[in-house]
Amino acid sequence: MSRLISLIRPLAILAVALLLAVFMVKSRPQLEARSVSIPPPIVSVQAVAKGTQSVRVMAHGNVTAWRQLELTAQVAGEVLWKSERFEPGVVVEEGEPLLRIDPTDYELALAEANQALSSAKLSLAEAESLRQAARVEEAEASVAAAEVRILRAKRDLANTEITAPYAAVIDEQTVELGQFISVGTRLGRVLGADKAEIRLPIPPQDIRFIQDIDNARVTLHGESAGDTRSWEGGISRVEARIDTQTRAFPVVVEVENPLDTAVHSAPMRFGLFVRAEITGGSVPSAVRIPQAALHGDNDVFVYVDGVLQRRSVTVVRVSAEGALVTEGLADGEQVVVTRLDLMFEGMAVALSDV
Repeated sequence: MSRLISLIRPLAILAVALLLAVFMVKSRPQLEARSVSIPPPIVSVQAVAKGTQSVRVMAHGNVTAWRQLELTAQVAGEVLWKSERFEPGVVVEEGEPLLRIDPTDYELALAEANQALSSAKLSLAEAESLRQAARVEEAEASVAAAEVRILRAKRDLANTEITAPYAAVIDEQTVELGQFISVGTRLGRVLGADKAEIRLPIPPQDIRFIQDIDNARVTLHGESAGDTRSWEGGISRVEARIDTQTRAFPVVVEVENPLDTAVHSAPMRFGLFVRAEITGGSVPSAVRIPQAALHGDNDVFVYVDGVLQRRSVTVVRVSAEGALVTEGLADGEQVVVTRLDLMFEGMAVALSDV
């Protein structure tokens, strides 16, 4: 009997515990069911207002002289005089003397040529007075030869003085006072100071916006003497070739009198690296939207009655200023310019108050 009681006791305890658990669950107050609403993401929009949009093409390049010349000796001799201004970086005026070569031999050659001409003319006069046709012909040839020798002697004498061919910046100077030079000796190099050129690489997608070079406006920005300065220029030409490495179109911009501070706020020095802004082209009936509004190459989202609509558009140009859209959007429509991590057709969104 005691053994039966020991078997039943655990079962009775377990049954009582189960009944207590059921009673506690039944007596617990019921939780009130509530609906939780998740607010839609907030986006900013831009209203579409089509119009003629001007295009600014940005490019970078170095300032160079539009022409340069290697100075070489046309006569031989000792350098007797060198200008103190014949040094790299100095601006010289057209015709300014730079070097003088010993003219002694060339003065002698000119004198001998003049003497030969006088003798030839005397011989011609005698032959004509004696009516000796053969001597007349020979004397006339001697006179002609003497006149040519005089011209050559004068040219050589003039070439003993080296002058600046035009207003220029001395780029190199390779000869010194007392040096003996021969014909063809390189004396230096000068850069034309009356005009500067900047060759700009323009990508193929932008070259069509600057074909009207007469109406294009070019502003150049660069660091000069520690300050950012600006200069105005004009497009000289669009070269009829394409760079084989970059596939860009070289566009040449010119600046008149780049070193003249009476024309410019600061001299535009050769070798300066500049940023160019070319304004001239335009796109009619277009709207400019931020690049962030583009999804893929030509899709945008439009806000319509609280939801997103995906729209395919025609994009004619993308730049740092934004994307130019010509087709696919109508005036008054609201383009979503906020870029969310997840965006899809029919997604509910709310407009920002800003």
